Amino acid sequence: MCQYPLFETLAVINGEFYHLYYHQQRVNNAFLHYFQSECNLNLSNISIPNAFRQGFFRCRVDYNQHNYEINFYPYTPKKITQFKLVYTQNLDYQFKYSDRKRLDLLKNQQNSDEIIIINNGLVSDCTIGNLLFLKKNKWYSSHNYLLKGTQLSYLLDIGEVKLTKITADDLWAYEKIMMVNALNPFDLERAITISSSTILK
Repeated sequence: MCQYPLFETLAVINGEFYHLYYHQQRVNNAFLHYFQSECNLNLSNISIPNAFRQGFFRCRVDYNQHNYEINFYPYTPKKITQFKLVYTQNLDYQFKYSDRKRLDLLKNQQNSDEIIIINNGLVSDCTIGNLLFLKKNKWYSSHNYLLKGTQLSYLLDIGEVKLTKITADDLWAYEKIMMVNALNPFDLERAITISSSTILK
């Protein structure tokens, strides 16, 4: 078994954690439902080293019920211009598991920037974040997400996004698609037009 079965990835922008509240909320939930114990990991106690206080960085917190390990890394956003539909059954990623072998295998078998995972017949996520879909000036995300990301939680709270049922056939009724995660917030410039060349069947 992995020493640290779960992890969090946080954005560090000019010495400040981004959306720390939502990360702590997810950690609290993991302790309650995965470890079945009280949470003893307070993310607000993490000290950001001076070398990572100017600019945009990625902080990874690997943890188990009793211990944790913290690392900071430079971050360059991944450019996504094409998705491939991939079909799975009963794929579980309800917690942010350190073991991503099944997700990575799904992605590595495809010749595209990213994949759209169709889990049990419904659109869920890609391998690195939640997916947003634009229709008639409103943004939607699938209620069948694998993992409720911190950026998605924030967007739902402010009313920017609504959850809905989305099948693979429904995708063509939407105009644009955008991937969001802790390091890639909502940004209209990252949305790509949905077509047969940007979403491969």
